[in-house]
Amino acid sequence: MKKFVVLFVVVALTCFSAVAFAADVTVGGSLEIRSRDFTNLNVVPDSFGNSTSADSTYRDTQSRIRIDVNAKAGDVKGKIELEQDFNTGGNDWGTGNDVLSNKVPGGVGYSNSTANGNLGFREAWISFNLPGIPVNVTGGHQLLALGNAWFFKSMHYGSEAWVVANQTGPNTFAFVNVKVLEGSINAADDIDAYALLDVFKISDAATVGIDLTNILDRKSLSPLPPNPVPNGTVGRDSLYNLGLNMNGKFGPVALKAEIDQQFGKAKAANLVTVGGIPSGDAKFKGNEIVVQGNVGLDPVTINFTAARGTGAKDQQTDINQFVNFLDIDPHYTFLYEYKVVTAAGAKNTGFSNTEALSAGVSAAVTKSLVLGVDLWYLLATQAVAINGATVFGSTLPATSHKVGTEVDVKANWQIAENLSWNWLLGYFAPGDAYDKNVNGVATKGDKVTGIQGVLAFKF
Repeated sequence: MKKFVVLFVVVALTCFSAVAFAADVTVGGSLEIRSRDFTNLNVVPDSFGNSTSADSTYRDTQSRIRIDVNAKAGDVKGKIELEQDFNTGGNDWGTGNDVLSNKVPGGVGYSNSTANGNLGFREAWISFNLPGIPVNVTGGHQLLALGNAWFFKSMHYGSEAWVVANQTGPNTFAFVNVKVLEGSINAADDIDAYALLDVFKISDAATVGIDLTNILDRKSLSPLPPNPVPNGTVGRDSLYNLGLNMNGKFGPVALKAEIDQQFGKAKAANLVTVGGIPSGDAKFKGNEIVVQGNVGLDPVTINFTAARGTGAKDQQTDINQFVNFLDIDPHYTFLYEYKVVTAAGAKNTGFSNTEALSAGVSAAVTKSLVLGVDLWYLLATQAVAINGATVFGSTLPATSHKVGTEVDVKANWQIAENLSWNWLLGYFAPGDAYDKNVNGVATKGDKVTGIQGVLAFKF
């Protein structure tokens, strides 16, 4: 009897193992520690004071934890990535120390509080091939970008989406449906993105692509970023973006380019009221062009960027400012656009209402250390008064095209195979577009500085 029981247990465990491990599963992740020090992010004059709001100057040390699980069974793949991000509550060093948690109001043990919503899924998707036809389907929460990621980029927290793709030889065609916002489950009032894209591989070193995207806001639940349409508009917004992109390497030169043109309507937007008569529908007319390149001359690499995005015109009846949907990561500069409000009136706005020229150089000082510096010259496509400065003795805005210049210094240190420590130092000298009234006089904003180091262990 005992032998029978032992045999039954062995067989049961064997069957369970076969079922449990039918898929190949790999587990990885990362642990990162980020230290930061930013000053004067509101870009105000010295005489005005740099601490006019909580987000003007801050210094912190934070952690980010990611656990990455990948599974594969035949042609079926799945991925789950858990993340406690830098930007979520509970990760600031000094807020969860055991010795102080019972003395500091709101103090909690590290990662022990779910009230802050610290832990979430950065990715959670299933990918499989349809039987009998060369079509792949991926559904779930995934990291997404279109073209060279200057119109749509969701690579920080990801988005819920369906991606249906066909790859035939050098050509890849795909349809993408992104659920941007779920309104009421009892009404057709969602915001969705629908995209068709095609990427053709010209050679091993070059591709060209085209994408057409429709952002459909069925009831104008919120303004489309960066806020070209006011809240409370009637009807629906339907924005179309046609993008062309190219990526290639020509000898030592690596080149990337993207052009986007927008059209569509925001119904009953009423951007301007003339003579008491609402202007009615507004047409989307924004566009942008971005060219990036680098030249590798081992051990030195030279890089450059030239970009321009349209801005909002005075008394506009149409939406001329380029509208994009970008995540919260840095997109080109360390301070402007990432931590400082741009000429488009918000952060994380890409090249909306911005003209940018940059040149940079980096060099491998040793096998493990790369140093670099980038210089940026920034203008507003349409003149703006970002901090509300007015012409002396009047209420007219003191607008300017001069946004400023920025210098970013980088140091990337590969300490070990899976361990790096990367540093960024930024200096932003604001132009007249950031002037602020002090005692009735438009006064130049003070410099903005920042330093950030990220120690990252990936496994």
